[in-house]
Amino acid sequence: MTATSPPPPKAPKDGKRSLPVAILALLGVVLASCDEQDRAREPYLAHVRVQSVTLAPDVIRASGTGDVKARIESELSFKVSGRVISRYANVGDRVKAGDVLARLDSTEQAADLESAKASVASQEATLRMASSVLARRKALTQTGALSQQDLDSATQQYQSAQNDLEAAKARLESANDTLKQTELRADADGTITVRNVEVGQVVQPSTSVFTLAHDGARDAVFNVQESALSDDRQPLSLEVALLSDPSIKAKASVREISPAIDRSLGTVRVKLAIENPPAAMSLGAPIVANVDMERRERIDIPWQALVSKGGQPAVWTIDPEKKTSQLKPIEIQRYDSSKVVLASGLKPGELIVVEGAQFLRERQKVSFEAGVAR
Repeated sequence: MTATSPPPPKAPKDGKRSLPVAILALLGVVLASCDEQDRAREPYLAHVRVQSVTLAPDVIRASGTGDVKARIESELSFKVSGRVISRYANVGDRVKAGDVLARLDSTEQAADLESAKASVASQEATLRMASSVLARRKALTQTGALSQQDLDSATQQYQSAQNDLEAAKARLESANDTLKQTELRADADGTITVRNVEVGQVVQPSTSVFTLAHDGARDAVFNVQESALSDDRQPLSLEVALLSDPSIKAKASVREISPAIDRSLGTVRVKLAIENPPAAMSLGAPIVANVDMERRERIDIPWQALVSKGGQPAVWTIDPEKKTSQLKPIEIQRYDSSKVVLASGLKPGELIVVEGAQFLRERQKVSFEAGVAR
């Protein structure tokens, strides 16, 4: 025998649904409408990313570029005027104390020296004659052949000759010194850093010819904005390094701050004493100084957390129990490249919104997850 399915129920002849089916359909529509109304009445929960506030070591650093200079520099110049006939040193040359660096035409000074020598010889002859006359008159006075007045006259002539000889010797010494001054010599061991004259040039007394950087201690010299020196805080640490090779570094300390401001640049010259400078830190080498000004515990926040309240900086905080938002004003200490350092406004442990703050309002219910700003 073959199994057969029961025939489907026949629809009513009048084409209408049965009563139970209609009731079930109506109940489904009512329940769906209730669900939609319940969902409409539920508050909107903004989803945000939060971060816990913590204290972190805050180091205030500053840096600047300068160059290496000798602690002592000499401006070398002739003390007499004349035409330069020889120059023996150039920029960068190492010299020893006493080395001749340049010479002037000394024809005039040599002539003055010869004249002074002749004057000394003449005054020595005059003194010998006056001495002979005085001795003869003393003898004649003792025999009564001459009066005391004649002896006094001879004595005055002898003393005058002595004075003239001393004056002539002084002129000879001065002429000899002037001749020596036609040679410009190094006053210390060091390096020539500046040359201001050429052969054939006529120079006047005290005109700078060379600048000599003495061997020994080295300074790092910087032009610093005056505003950076407005407070009296002493740096906690100072370090200088070569700009071309930062691995070559040395400790430093503030040696001198100029009391005058460069009006053209608005800067102040600061000199740092370099402690045990490496050989690579040669004269004129460009360097960078890194300064730690202050260390303390501060709160910092990411840039993404910063908002505005009435034109003042603020952040959104989240109450972890009530899960509601609150806008809190803050006071900013400074802006760094990757963070904002606060002076006040937050406490360690508070939750701040780092993502999703644009959708918040005061005392709004939120859902949140912990994490750093992305």
